[in-house]
Amino acid sequence: MKKSVSFLLAAATISFGFEFQPLGYTSVGMGGAGVASARGSLGLYYNPALLAKHRYKAEFSLGVGIGYRENNLVDRIDKLANQDELSDTIDHIADNAPVTGSNRAEGYDKKMEDALYQLSLLSKGNGVSIQPTAEFAGQVGPVGIGVFGIGDLTAQAVVDPTHLKVIVKDDDNNQYYYYKPEEDAYLLSNKDDYNQYSLEYALDNNLTYIDIRGILVKEVPIGYAQTFDINNFNVSVGGSLKYIQGDSYKNKIAIDTDSDDLDDSLDDNSKTSNAVGVDLGVLVSYEKVDLGLVGKYLNAPKLKYYDGSEYKIKPMVRAGLNFEPKDWIQIAFDMDLTKNDTAIKNYKSQYVGGGINFHQSWFSIRAGAMKNIAENQEGTILTAGLGLGLKWFQFDLAAQLSTKDSTYKDDKIPRYAKINLAIVSRW
Repeated sequence: MKKSVSFLLAAATISFGFEFQPLGYTSVGMGGAGVASARGSLGLYYNPALLAKHRYKAEFSLGVGIGYRENNLVDRIDKLANQDELSDTIDHIADNAPVTGSNRAEGYDKKMEDALYQLSLLSKGNGVSIQPTAEFAGQVGPVGIGVFGIGDLTAQAVVDPTHLKVIVKDDDNNQYYYYKPEEDAYLLSNKDDYNQYSLEYALDNNLTYIDIRGILVKEVPIGYAQTFDINNFNVSVGGSLKYIQGDSYKNKIAIDTDSDDLDDSLDDNSKTSNAVGVDLGVLVSYEKVDLGLVGKYLNAPKLKYYDGSEYKIKPMVRAGLNFEPKDWIQIAFDMDLTKNDTAIKNYKSQYVGGGINFHQSWFSIRAGAMKNIAENQEGTILTAGLGLGLKWFQFDLAAQLSTKDSTYKDDKIPRYAKINLAIVSRW
């Protein structure tokens, strides 16, 4: 086991998952809100019923974004990175175990004890996810058409919690030793215990490994909405039908795989498949208040991994509120009604959030906050956005940043962050 186990640390920073991600210039800066407020081109993504409530005859937007999420990983990476390579530590312990006794590891006892502690924490769940987005969307009257790219790629350290004992094999005399780092002592062991409990066995047999999976979805939706007057209420109903192309990845990579082979491994284990998705939304408006409800991927479209297994996009339901006391003030709030899967195993996403938008035809400034009520790792996520330019050509920058931090190489980094840059044209 001479290859570097530190690939665990390198690969864990390369990641992809799938959920109701904030997309577009307005929502990213307003706490993710959009179901009742994203009028115009991005209504096609958030709630197709909004296409009936457009402010302008036509709007087109082009944008790109990138985000990431961290869960119980970078702190562990930082601490493990400060130790000697795990494989070298285990090899050193094995090389110094020809007989039983104490004080045999020559200072590696503390390194091994710290490494086991970090691995035990990793075994409780971890992951780093990178989330790229891109959109080109257009709204002309009550009709919308677009191209959306939504990605979620994740790497996780999979640690077998039953194989965390330092039981090593002495190949010279075919003997097994159980090393107790807290006592810096060796005891005789046996092959059965080695197979059932040894960390070295888990590393050599890929029971502790890197799991990489994710999906990059490209959607081409066409949407339409219609408004009905019902007892002084305007009820808008809209839907979109979308062609979905998914590039999915699923791979189990040995920890001692050379990091230079990572890209080739992903390319060899990718799969492109197609599906059709259906979104339906409703918007109820009364004077200056709008209430929205949308269901995305209601038909639960299925895509495939390279090995033939399926990746199902589960339906997502979100509600929204929009209030505009003045023509230049917009207050919006959204809440996920479903817990959505992410690419990080056992990590759910269910956001509530909102914000305020002060806007003119040439200027927009936004602020807000959001929170994942399904998990507590990220804390409150603060959001902001700024748009400048002429009505028919405006640049917009929006960002999100969590209040909870992690530590990586002695530097503080947020556990969640996203940035979005867009160009918007209205007529």
